[in-house]
Amino acid sequence: MLNPRTILRRLGILAATTATVALAVGMVSGLSGAISARATGIEVPTAAPPVPVSVTPLARVEGFTAIRRFTGQVEARESTTLAFERGGTLAEIRVDEGQEVAGDAVVARLDTRALDAEAVALRAQRTALEAQAELARLTTERQAELETRGFAATQRLDEARLGLAELQARIAETDARLLAIDIELDKSVLRAPFTGRVGTRLVDTGAAVSAGTPLLELLEESAPEVRVGLPPHLAATLALGESLEVDISGRRYTTTLTQLRPDLDPVTRTQTAILTLMEGETPLYGQIATLLLPEEVAAAGAWVPTAALRPGLKGLWTVLVAVDGPDGAVVAQEAVELLYTDEARALVRGTFVDGAQLINGGTHRVTPGQRISTRES
Repeated sequence: MLNPRTILRRLGILAATTATVALAVGMVSGLSGAISARATGIEVPTAAPPVPVSVTPLARVEGFTAIRRFTGQVEARESTTLAFERGGTLAEIRVDEGQEVAGDAVVARLDTRALDAEAVALRAQRTALEAQAELARLTTERQAELETRGFAATQRLDEARLGLAELQARIAETDARLLAIDIELDKSVLRAPFTGRVGTRLVDTGAAVSAGTPLLELLEESAPEVRVGLPPHLAATLALGESLEVDISGRRYTTTLTQLRPDLDPVTRTQTAILTLMEGETPLYGQIATLLLPEEVAAAGAWVPTAALRPGLKGLWTVLVAVDGPDGAVVAQEAVELLYTDEARALVRGTFVDGAQLINGGTHRVTPGQRISTRES
């Protein structure tokens, strides 16, 4: 049985605890009321307006025209390395690299002093033979007259006649040697076989050259050509005289297909096509030229701007489309696969439906699920 003191102590503890709890409850109620009153005094913010975006309907196509590119090289229609047919010392070379040369113009000469001296000696020899031949002719005439009158033997007449024939033969031989010297003199002058421009110059004045030693390269400037290798199945679709487009250093040129070689290149296994540029077109020889050859391709898909593509998972890409939501248009994401791309657009197929509203600009400003306002472009 508890004594009175213990009972009084426990009653005091209970009273103090009750008072503390009552005070805490009062404070919580007061704070809650203050917070509630303050919250009711703040204005609720309005929702952000929809982001304006431009959209384009996705239209399905069953095929497209692809531009195949084949690399070739610009070449001169005619090019040759000029050389003398005979050896000698180069006395003069009249042209330099890059200089324009007219057809049949003299570009170089050999030293011909030895030939000139030999020609002078042969002409003097011919003059002496002509004098001897004239004497032999007169002798023959006199012997013939004497033989008729019986004052000369037949043998003397034969000797005179045959001596004249021998001299005439020696004169003909001298003429032939003079003609050979004229030919050698003509071969000592090098002329341009066609109008063109000098490429590489390989020798200088004073050099001793042998027959066939290359002196310089001459390139024809009119109507340059492009030589390009094509797969045989594509070459078979082309016709001589057909107009084709090539790209040279970012500039487009119109060419005409002039030749298709009947054989295959043993290294590339392609058929060589020769394209002639229009008159007045003068790209640099040796430049890389790209033939732009259109080819029809059967592939179902839709065209989208390349700027609308976003990287996706596992090698796929995504596009953003506008779909109807409960409060207006919202952004949705569709997975696509690339079929073909060019400079500004791509052909894709994917999870979108035909006629879907593609967001074609400002895709970095929106995310899937975001409210938008659309305008068609």
